[in-house]
Amino acid sequence: MAACVMTSTAHRRTLRVLAAALVVLVAAGCASRSVDIPEVRVATGPDPESLLLASTALVLLESAGIDAALVTFGDERSARQAIELGDVDVHLAYSGEVWLDSGRANPPGDVSVSLESVGVADLERGIVWLLDAGSSEPDGADGIEQVPANATFAFFVAGPPAVDADLRTLSQLSLRLSERPDASICVDSEFGRRPDGLAAMLSAYSVRRDRPFLAADPMQAVVGVLEGDCIAGLSHATDGRAWRAGLQPLVDDLRFFPAFVPAPTVRSELLAARPSVAVALAPLAGELSTGLLGRANARVEAGRPVPTVAAELAEELRLRTLDRLDRLDRIEG
Repeated sequence: MAACVMTSTAHRRTLRVLAAALVVLVAAGCASRSVDIPEVRVATGPDPESLLLASTALVLLESAGIDAALVTFGDERSARQAIELGDVDVHLAYSGEVWLDSGRANPPGDVSVSLESVGVADLERGIVWLLDAGSSEPDGADGIEQVPANATFAFFVAGPPAVDADLRTLSQLSLRLSERPDASICVDSEFGRRPDGLAAMLSAYSVRRDRPFLAADPMQAVVGVLEGDCIAGLSHATDGRAWRAGLQPLVDDLRFFPAFVPAPTVRSELLAARPSVAVALAPLAGELSTGLLGRANARVEAGRPVPTVAAELAEELRLRTLDRLDRLDRIEG
């Protein structure tokens, strides 16, 4: 598992090397291209977030002088199968989705456990996850802005000046629900009725299991929160509609929901032949947070072109990589 999991000290050393190499690659730019090396094929599904992540990977690769092209599939499962078969080289996968597609139930809520499990299994398939399973996991009130991103289910509440804008975690929401027994929450019908859905979540957070809910799909849940019909609505943590509307996701501090961490997965033979691919993708692997992805999705939802938002996201990720490098150097120096 050395290719996927690092200790915190090793992670800092690796980050320093990758960031330094990134500067060299970006400076080299197109001069490092070679007609003898085939382009890197980046798989994507059709949904906006998958397309945004794949497009961001494309920008990072091309900025490092690596020829790359998007290959769009009809759904995420087909994109995943393509990298398993070696028909593409890079795919932005979700840990929980890969867990489920492997035939296992109940993906873990712990980010590190999720990444390590799928990472070990994928090494046997010749696929490497470019994400450190030991990096800081979203936890507590500031978890939305921590690395890595987690596109799992999430309850959103209204932002300021709404009365519930002070909520940051599901534990805090559970206390608010106990204080306000008449307050409603918006969830989709299936989640609301399944015994391992809403009832199990409420039980985990010490709230009455039989609490009523308003049936609402994610789009309706966003509207319900905005209009005050419900105190919180269920969607996924990086939902561009919710972020655009100014709603804020709550941290699942008891890790009830399964982890769905997006990360670059790369064919191992490509990494062996072209280590610069890992260097180029390091900002995406090491700096993407739930909040950063949610805000980028919001810009796409607002109508901005995906390539434009991808270029902005790639630049922000690069700057964050270099900033972290500088802070680590000051700490260790």
